[in-house]
Amino acid sequence: MEKSYKVNSKLLPEGFPRQFDAHIYFSEEQREFAEALRNKAIVSFKDQLVFTGQLIPEPIGPHPTPMFEINFPKEKFTDVVLWLMHERGDLSVLVHELAGDDFYDHTQAAMWLGKPVDLKLEAFKD
Repeated sequence: MEKSYKVNSKLLPEGFPRQFDAHIYFSEEQREFAEALRNKAIVSFKDQLVFTGQLIPEPIGPHPTPMFEINFPKEKFTDVVLWLMHERGDLSVLVHELAGDDFYDHTQAAMWLGKPVDLKLEAFKD
């Protein structure tokens, strides 16, 4: 069965400075709020170096619940994180650097807004 979504790494414009990810997690009960937040992010960061991806409606990789991603360069870190702090409601958000080591990026180089989600870190093992 073909998936109805694509991950951000397959959607980003060529040459996009993808230095940070924010993963915004939601449950089925929070889906409507998450969709509204995603749309609000698209409008709020229009014409800026911020990319908001599609809703991913199922667990994928280390992410145990549905989520969507926002990608941004270092220069937008403060803008995006402050926006998420104010707008995320009760959703949990993982913000992490993209240093090239997925395990490091999702653990030591990560910060949480809201309650941390237990990631499936075994997804990073060879």
